[in-house]
Amino acid sequence: MSGQERAAGVPDHDDRTGRIETDAATSEAAKRAWRHAYERGRRDERARRRRGSPLLGLVVLTIAAMGGAFVYLAASQGSFSRGGEVVDRALGHVADPLKPAADRAGDALENAGRSLKKATGAG
Repeated sequence: MSGQERAAGVPDHDDRTGRIETDAATSEAAKRAWRHAYERGRRDERARRRRGSPLLGLVVLTIAAMGGAFVYLAASQGSFSRGGEVVDRALGHVADPLKPAADRAGDALENAGRSLKKATGAG
């Protein structure tokens, strides 16, 4: 066996006994080489793998959950149109208390616009 093979961590093979003989230095060098290659592979894989955006993942998960809920409603109501009616009624009940607040916000914006025009003389 050449010195290069021994340095690379290749053990001696005794043809007479069929045994593989290693000395402590060769064994330790082989272990270090394997450990180094393993860690280099882990670093390379970590660098290669790109993680997605957590916000995008949350959006996709939310859309998938909503889709699942719509399919469940369609199955429980017997059709997608009746499931849609259930969703429309639920959203209507939620939106009713918000309509006056939206009207007040719109009026406040109009008043602010008028005040700004008066202050600048553009009106």
